[in-house]
Amino acid sequence: MTSGRPLLIMSNIIIDDVWEAGGVHRGPNLGGAAVWAAVGARFWWPAVGIVAGVGEDIEQVSSGLLRKHQLLPNGELRRAAHTIRSTLRYQDDGGRTETPAFGPDHFQSLQLTPDDIPGQFRPASAAYIFRDLWPEFWNSYTRHRSDLGTTLWELQGDVAGPQHWPAIKERLPDIDIFSLNLAEGCSLLGEALSPREIAAELVNAGARVVVLRMGAQGALIATSDHRLTVRPPNYQVVDVTGGGNAFCGGFLSGWALKPGDLEHAARTGAASAALCIGQYGLPDPATANFAVRLANACHVEWEPIDSIAGGTVHA
Repeated sequence: MTSGRPLLIMSNIIIDDVWEAGGVHRGPNLGGAAVWAAVGARFWWPAVGIVAGVGEDIEQVSSGLLRKHQLLPNGELRRAAHTIRSTLRYQDDGGRTETPAFGPDHFQSLQLTPDDIPGQFRPASAAYIFRDLWPEFWNSYTRHRSDLGTTLWELQGDVAGPQHWPAIKERLPDIDIFSLNLAEGCSLLGEALSPREIAAELVNAGARVVVLRMGAQGALIATSDHRLTVRPPNYQVVDVTGGGNAFCGGFLSGWALKPGDLEHAARTGAASAALCIGQYGLPDPATANFAVRLANACHVEWEPIDSIAGGTVHA
């Protein structure tokens, strides 16, 4: 049962020009962390809204897909002539580069803070945040914390370095769920650390719930006294773009539906990711019919852990 409050997504709507490692061009497609997280959340939560800076061209470049996925209107705030457009180039080793087509100043001009959240989205049941360490954002976050419900911070990869660890560590106690991928965890805390060691380090630093995404190996979910690994269901993998964002959106909505139920959130996250990487571009909304089946098909393995750290998650 839901509270009737919306689930809020705060990040960027981006038009992606994707170049595969072999040189094949796919795009432009509607994407960005906000869109993928929102679609992943919408499989489970009835009222999901994006708050993002966009261009006057948003209807043209989105081709109506935001409404087709039944995302709440009025959160796309026009701040420039053009919506963000990026070129994604995948490399043979699985890495990728991302370059904003209109330059960094245009990209920055479309960044929003919680001060910009329209009244219809507040208070929220939960809020997904894909963000770096921009002080203006986090100062606003502190002012509006009580309106955001359960918060999930997916770390923006360009700050996943040891020089940023003190500032990230300072933020962790103010967040309910912290998510990053394995490569980011290694870059942040040390290449020699295992996934379990990375998760333990984050929990000991103040993270209440850690979601460490490991690609095809699934995700490691950890708290101060519980740890589990969820492995993805058997489903086609076509394009991994947006999979991590969709996992986070699905995890957060699963948590909002059943607060404190790690396994339920892990399963909804993995199912959302699977549905979003099963084709090029966004999935057809009709694939939501498979969501529960895929969540049930995930393999979940619980592990006992000995270390205990403090922290209470907001319900």
